[in-house]
Amino acid sequence: MKPVLPSWALNLRAVSISEGLRAFCAVALPLLLGQVFDVPRLGLAALGALLTCNSDPGGPAARRAPAVICFAVAGGMLYGGFGWLEAQAPSAAAGLAAFVIFCTSFARIFGQSAMQVGNLMSVATVLALGSPANSVAQAVLHGCNFWAGGAWAAFLTLVIWQTHPYAASRRAMAEVARRLAQLSRELGSFAANTNPQAAFCNHVLEFRGQVREAIETARSVAYETFRRRGLVSPRGAQLSLRLESFERIFGGLIALSEQLENDPTSRIACVRPLRLVSGWLAAMAMEVDADRQLDTPRKRASLKRLSATLKDLPDAAERHVLAAIVEQFAILITAFPPAAALQPFSNPVGMRRQVISPIRQNLTTSSAALRHALRAGVIALPVLVLTTRYGGLYSHWATITLVFCLQPYFAATWARTAERSAGTVVGGVLAAIIGLFVHTDMQLTIAMLPLSLCAFALRAVNYSLYIAVLTPMVVLLVERLVPGESEFYVAMSRVGWSLLGGTLAVLGSALLWPGFEAPKLDASITTAKRAHAAYAEAVIMALLGQGSWPAVEAARRAAGLASNNLEAVLSRALAEPHGRYESKLVKAAAADAALRRMAGRLSLLAFERPDVAPQEVPVWQAWPGWIRAALELGAIVPRPKLPSGNGANDLLRLARQVELMIG
Repeated sequence: MKPVLPSWALNLRAVSISEGLRAFCAVALPLLLGQVFDVPRLGLAALGALLTCNSDPGGPAARRAPAVICFAVAGGMLYGGFGWLEAQAPSAAAGLAAFVIFCTSFARIFGQSAMQVGNLMSVATVLALGSPANSVAQAVLHGCNFWAGGAWAAFLTLVIWQTHPYAASRRAMAEVARRLAQLSRELGSFAANTNPQAAFCNHVLEFRGQVREAIETARSVAYETFRRRGLVSPRGAQLSLRLESFERIFGGLIALSEQLENDPTSRIACVRPLRLVSGWLAAMAMEVDADRQLDTPRKRASLKRLSATLKDLPDAAERHVLAAIVEQFAILITAFPPAAALQPFSNPVGMRRQVISPIRQNLTTSSAALRHALRAGVIALPVLVLTTRYGGLYSHWATITLVFCLQPYFAATWARTAERSAGTVVGGVLAAIIGLFVHTDMQLTIAMLPLSLCAFALRAVNYSLYIAVLTPMVVLLVERLVPGESEFYVAMSRVGWSLLGGTLAVLGSALLWPGFEAPKLDASITTAKRAHAAYAEAVIMALLGQGSWPAVEAARRAAGLASNNLEAVLSRALAEPHGRYESKLVKAAAADAALRRMAGRLSLLAFERPDVAPQEVPVWQAWPGWIRAALELGAIVPRPKLPSGNGANDLLRLARQVELMIG
């Protein structure tokens, strides 16, 4: 299991030139107007436009509009209000700003978009403390400047330069196809490996979890798209169909991996079909991402070749599973479900369930979100008091970095701090170099073109790279608001105060309500065991005709999510000081591996669906209770009798995994 570490990888598929150009237009117009009419304070409008562009979560316009408009309006109010309050009562301003940081940090309970907007509201609040307004008129002017930039950026983003409303869903579906391609490619390598045991362990512990995470991300993005734009449309039908087919392909690959692990004689024969499946999925990922038609003569011919390859396989479980995967390929390129089948997504979510319920559920000390918000507010208060009184003009970067680096878990805080610190140092050096050549608003506008283009085009590519390019933009804009300061001094101040803020974030995360994960391992293991016991019961009851196969799919998804959650806790625990919990880490890793194998065997049972003779129904009925009792009690109890017909080997392997976890 890999611990949570800073991510230095580059996701070049996420490059968005359009987003970069749009950000440049948003920032450049206020700067040009300031140059033409000799109004340097319009640099504040450019800053408001920059932050508003940052608040855009992407996706359908109806989803983006609340986030962008909310920040544009609230950002101007916060900037003007706290600027005036800082000039009148600095101590009260610091305390109220800490409360705002608590509230905006708590907003993460409403999802990624709310967290993003909340962090940026904290930024606007802290920046205002560094720009006091000595009169109400000056405060109103500051707020209106910020509003003007935010309104222009919102208008540009939501009206003039709209992005495709289904682009986010397409990208999420394409990522699922890429992960499935990687899973099948690694499964083919596992089948061809002369020492497959180690390959299988790596396979089940890493690649399955990645696919499940991608599927759930795509599900949430698609749900948001459906909720905003409706389902009764070809696009809605297409997204729903693809998600369902990818889920079934995933189940097939899980079943196949289980069969190949326990049937060495069939591995070599499956290598070529698996590589073809991987290539098919990789090609589909590119076509889905580019929104190209899948039903083409070339695709149909490729599908026929893949089907012909399966005829060379023995008439066994491997062939049946691969045939089911190929059948899903055919569905993906040809079929659409009826609109009625999509109705489960169309239930509206009321305001009470959307807003009030999450707040009530998280107003408890057991909530990681509440502890995180309290931690952010408590640490921010003394930092704000000291920096606003004694820190100087650019000390607000300490608090801003603190807000962005603090995460609900220590491991995540450490990773984000390392990424942001590295990007800030590189960006500070770059800002100092650029400052040697930029001295007028016109030169600044020209410099903003490559900077904004690169920053926003690379926003989703790599966080450190994004911060490295964003830093010069912010430094140059702030320097325009305070003429006469050396760009080198501004840049080095940002670097120094940012490093201090990152250090405080790590220390605060370790000392105040630390979100260490190792103590939670036992609870995560228990939850995962219960989910897999329910999955086993659903499969066996469906085989006996006493349950439904849709219930099996739901149970399989729940088991996969439980395993992913266990792996996430284990991964974060490995990145923390865990000397006292070494035995728990070993236990969790062993349980996770056994549960993944158990899920694979259950998926294979669901695909094979062996016939159960009437006289053996009581024998099968005893197994769900035994599996649940053994997993929940944690003690080995005598196994039920094995059936004499089909499925006996599957139940035996399930029993071995259960006993392995207990032992």
